Amino acid sequence: MAQEITLFDLPSKPPNRSWSYNPWKTRIVLNYKSIPYKTHWIEFPDIAPHFESLGVPPNAQGTPYTVPTIHIPPSPSQPKGEYIVDSKAIAIALEAKYPDPPLHLDAPQLARAEELWGQALRALMGVFVPDVTRTLLTDRNKEYMKDRIDLKTVVGGDEAWEGAKPVIEAIGLLLKEKGGPFVMGETGKSYYIIFI
Repeated sequence: MAQEITLFDLPSKPPNRSWSYNPWKTRIVLNYKSIPYKTHWIEFPDIAPHFESLGVPPNAQGTPYTVPTIHIPPSPSQPKGEYIVDSKAIAIALEAKYPDPPLHLDAPQLARAEELWGQALRALMGVFVPDVTRTLLTDRNKEYMKDRIDLKTVVGGDEAWEGAKPVIEAIGLLLKEKGGPFVMGETGKSYYIIFI
């Protein structure tokens, strides 16, 4: 039996559940490809010291250490296993190692979908971040985030939705390009959208 991959994810308040969007991208890939894995719950303040102690290379995408991170078990070619940081890098690595069923990471709509989704999330931060902080975070994670997100500068409510409207409309147009209801048409083969 193959050894399980370890997925590092953020815990919620009890009862513990996976709640963070970025680790969910990796969790969906693992489930979709039926790759055996286990979850290692890790809180925000523990991420950097834990990964540094393991010799995990920092994330090249900006934030030095993040979740999701996965650990692929040791193999003859990699006796210590391999740590991969960042949901997109993880998806690329898992697609290479477990090609079936495919993720369609080469779909031409990917770059546009990534950009639009990023714009939508930025526009709607004031809608979801306060509720995430209040309802989902553990006390340690809430304290850690308090100094990192200035909610006073984040626009919420109707103003946020109005600001997001052009981006949401552009996402709708992208979905219609191949006839919908998925980005790649009726096939439903839009799995790559989860990496944005």
